[in-house]
Amino acid sequence: MSLSTERLAVWELCPRRAIWTNRYATRVSLMGALYRALNAGLTAEKSPEQAAQNELLAIASNPGLDIYGGAVYSIAVHYAWLAGVISQALRNAFPAPWANWGVEIPVHPSISWRSGLYDAGDGIPRRIVLVDKWSDDRKASEQRGWRTLGETVALGRSISVTAIEIGASRDKHRISPWTRCYRHPRNDVFRFRRLNSDEDFSQAWKAVWREDSGIPTAEWLLKMQKDGVLDCVQSISVKPPARTGDFLARMCEIAKR
Repeated sequence: MSLSTERLAVWELCPRRAIWTNRYATRVSLMGALYRALNAGLTAEKSPEQAAQNELLAIASNPGLDIYGGAVYSIAVHYAWLAGVISQALRNAFPAPWANWGVEIPVHPSISWRSGLYDAGDGIPRRIVLVDKWSDDRKASEQRGWRTLGETVALGRSISVTAIEIGASRDKHRISPWTRCYRHPRNDVFRFRRLNSDEDFSQAWKAVWREDSGIPTAEWLLKMQKDGVLDCVQSISVKPPARTGDFLARMCEIAKR
């Protein structure tokens, strides 16, 4: 039996769903597709942004995104561009292709652990979590959840959790500096927020989606840095729990069931 954080988390949510998910190919949720596209971008040998975009659009084609209604293609394109710009931003910080930490770690004579973490080249087990907003409640939830807890228990060491705020979802579009800027109609200047005021931009500034902007990714990320909106990426270190043996026993119990 090979355990993973995803199998543990889904099992605790609903055992029937865990079995069906493991046995059958189903449509992929938007967040699931975003994580898979991000993985493609982070581990690509070259062109991480293009690799992430291609992966998400491929998922949208087959097996398809788990969404209903119209504008499915525009939604897929929106998430593809989101995956691409985040992949490029992370690879700018750690340029070499990221490696999946996913080695088979024995945690019991008949049970192994497949890690879902990354090695960005610094030797630190790293987890990427995409959130609407990184709050104290969400931080505590991530620290206590199997996706983090299971990794620290199985590896027996601290891991780094990097949280990336992608904004709230409105009409299946994410509202954040990763996806939207404001552009002045006269001089074509674009911004993300005002530096000397908390007020919104005037009506003369028009909101523009990333995929419709025509702005090169390097220029987009540089402007995010200058406007001080890259605080949407934060990292914390999480240690293994005190009662590691109790959690390991629980993991083995779930694996047997």
